Order: sequence, then C-alpha cells, then structure tokens
Amino acid sequence: MRDNLMKALFFLLAVFILIAVTTQIYSAVKEEYKTETAVIFSSADKVSFKGVYIRSEDVIRKTYAGVLSYPSADGSKVANGSVVAYVYGSEEDIELNRRIEAIEEEIKLLEAAQNPGTVLTAQPEFIASLISEKYQAISTRLAKKDIDDLKSQRDDLLTLMSIYQISVNQEEGYDDRIAMLEAEAEALRAKRQPYKYAVTSPDAGYFVSYTDGYENILKAEDTSGITADLVKDVIANEKQVKENRSKSEIGKLVKGYNWKIAGVIDNSDSVYNPGDPVKLSFASTPDKVNAVIESLEPTEDPNEWTLILRCEEMTFDLVRRRVERVEMTLNDFEGIKVPREALRFNKNNEKGCYVLWGQRVLFKKVDTVFEDKDYILSRLTSDENYVCVYDDIIISGVDTAAFMANSDEVVTSADTQETESLEIYSVTEASESTAEITEASDSEGEPDETGGETEPVQTENTEGEIHFE
Repeated sequence: MRDNLMKALFFLLAVFILIAVTTQIYSAVKEEYKTETAVIFSSADKVSFKGVYIRSEDVIRKTYAGVLSYPSADGSKVANGSVVAYVYGSEEDIELNRRIEAIEEEIKLLEAAQNPGTVLTAQPEFIASLISEKYQAISTRLAKKDIDDLKSQRDDLLTLMSIYQISVNQEEGYDDRIAMLEAEAEALRAKRQPYKYAVTSPDAGYFVSYTDGYENILKAEDTSGITADLVKDVIANEKQVKENRSKSEIGKLVKGYNWKIAGVIDNSDSVYNPGDPVKLSFASTPDKVNAVIESLEPTEDPNEWTLILRCEEMTFDLVRRRVERVEMTLNDFEGIKVPREALRFNKNNEKGCYVLWGQRVLFKKVDTVFEDKDYILSRLTSDENYVCVYDDIIISGVDTAAFMANSDEVVTSADTQETESLEIYSVTEASESTAEITEASDSEGEPDETGGETEPVQTENTEGEIHFE
C-alpha cells in the first residue's frame, strides 16, 4: 500500500516538473519575439457633410388659374406625355377627391379582410404575431422620422387587425360597413367638380413638384462656377426652397441618371484626391451609392475645401431634395491587418509573414486587398496557409534561440531585401546572456526528412550571444 502511494506521489511530482519545465521553455521562447495579434481591420476613411445636389433639371412652366393637385409623389418616374398635375377650381374640390379616394381604399381593405379564403385559413395566434411585428415596424419608422411609406404600413396593419377580429369571432363580417362607405362615396361623387385641365410632362424623367430657383444655377454640365460660398448659401436657404416658386411653375423634371453633389470638407491632411472612388450614404435612404471625386479645390480657409462628386446611380430618394446630410467613405476595405515591418518573402518569392504557433514559427502567406504606408490588409480566409484572425504575427526578434517551422527557408525582408538561411532548431537552455542550440537532426550529419544533411547556421556577437534574424 505504501509503495503504491509513493509511486503515485513520484508520478505526480514528475508530471508537475514536466509541466513547469515546458511552461518555462514556452515562456522563454515566446518572449523572444515582438508579436502582434492578427485582427480584422477596416481601412475606411469617412467624412460627413451637408451636400447640395446638382442635376440636369428642367422647370415645367404653364400659366394656370386654380389650384394644383399632383397625382404622383415627388421622385416618381414619369413618361413623356403623362399627367404630372391637375388644375382644380378650389381647394375644396381637391379635398373632396382625396376623401373619395380614402373611402375607396378602405372599402378595398375591408373586402380583402373578409375574403373567405383568408378568413378560413387565418390562425389567431399567427395573425396576432403579424400585428405585433407591424406595430413595431411602424413605431420604429416614427422614431426615425421615416414617414415616406407610413400610409402603406398603416393600411397593412388595419387589414391584419380586421382579419383578427373575424378570426376570433368578434366580427362576423364587414358588409354593413362596406355598404355605408359605398353610399358615402356615391354622395361625394355627386358633389365633385371635375378638374379644369391636366398638365403633362414634356419628357421622361423623375418629377418633383417644387422648384427652388437653383435649377439654372446648379447645372451638372458645368460645375466650374460652384464655390464654397454658393454651397453654403444653398444650404442656408434649404427651408425656403418651396417658397421660391413662381405662379407659372408646375414643378421640374430631373432627367438622366448622371448627377453630382457638392459640399465643403476639411482635406488639410490630403486624405481625399480627385479621381478617388468613394461610397456615399444618405440620411434619406439606407441605400449606398458609388461615386467618384471629380474635383477638390482649396479655399481661403485652410480647413475648407470645395468638393464635387460625380455619380451615375439615380433613385427615387435622390431627386426629392436639394440639400441632404451625406457620409463619404474612401478605401472601404476589410481584412486582416499585417504591419509592413512584419512582411517577408519566402524562397518561392511569396509575400507573407512569420507567425508564432506554440513553440514553432510558421511562414504564412498574405492575400493583399489594401495597402497603406504602415500596414496591409490581407483577405479574410480560413485557409491555414494564409494569415488568419488571431494569429500571433512576429514583428521582430531579439538575440536568442529561434524555432523555425520550415527547413531551409529563405527569408527576404520586404524592406531591406536581405536574405538568410533558416533551419529547424530546438532550445535546450536559455538565459539572459546565452542560448545553447542543438540541431533538430543528428549532429553527425544524419539525413533530415527531405533527404539532405542539416548543418547549424549560427552567428555570434561580441558577447557570445547567438543571433537569429
């Protein structure tokens, strides 16, 4: 019994000593290198500013007597010859038509809600969950002051609630309500006065119901006269643009897909340059648009530069405003950050870096997606032959023993183009002043795994320490 106990104690002691020695060796080896953990990094440079849209805009003019009513929302696409406005005798006539349209829409919603096919298959729990989701969506839009599509969202919520009322037997149907609405609509139609005449579009494009007086000043064909003072003036008059329209102006037509936007930014660090491709984000839409910096001119203020961007993507949201908050993003690349001082070339002239893998040093390649003066970004990958996230990238070494993962690896500095032959080594002892090296293969010249004989390569400084770069 006592012998078994002693054996167990000796075994535990041996394990403890082994763990301690291994830990010390690992710590000694690891501390020999200056490393940096590979992380995901974005190279994007961003700047936010108030931009002024510059488009090809033609004002639609027609002298009229009465009140204008627009059948389509601002930003809608219109064809050549399509109606863009109706002229009525009074506001009461327009309001009467709006009331009739609202009643007709409610009738359609109620008829859809009591459709036999919908009612028979509707499950109260499922409809209730849809109502909750729609309510949250509307609340979110209101919080963001995004009311462009609010009517459509409201109609969907009303339809779901009407279906739910029938599915839980709180309502048998809406026939009575529909009959009452139809009678009301018929009475209003009897009072309705037809419009005097319609205004049609002279060309195809995006129609906007207001003009602001800048249509003939801000021309996409020629931006040479656009200055920082002009941009600031347009921004200052942003809230008065709809009050500048004369009596004969119906609206304007935005033609083509090419447009520009001007702003004033601080480019004192020369981050942005003409010709740079950038991405634009807008306050009015979640969509991102590709653009190119057309010009960037300094002003008398060293912190202000007049910026003009060129774009070829037109959308519904981009034609309804003259001024908008814009975020411009340059070099929007994402990858694994590798410091330039860590870059090396292997014997196959492949660019990469050395990483510390436990007690081993491995050469891993990089797949460059972006370059900066201080670092490069390597493409995100799970291929272990390339630098991966959380690898310990070796920046530089110190005077001590080294573990090399690849036999006969030729290392070329990316900056100095100096080469050195590196072999596989194991550490037998390390201290502050000396390091003893034993060759991984037999010292008598036994062949290595590749069939050749290995010989240690060592250089000594004046203090007797061994250097491996």
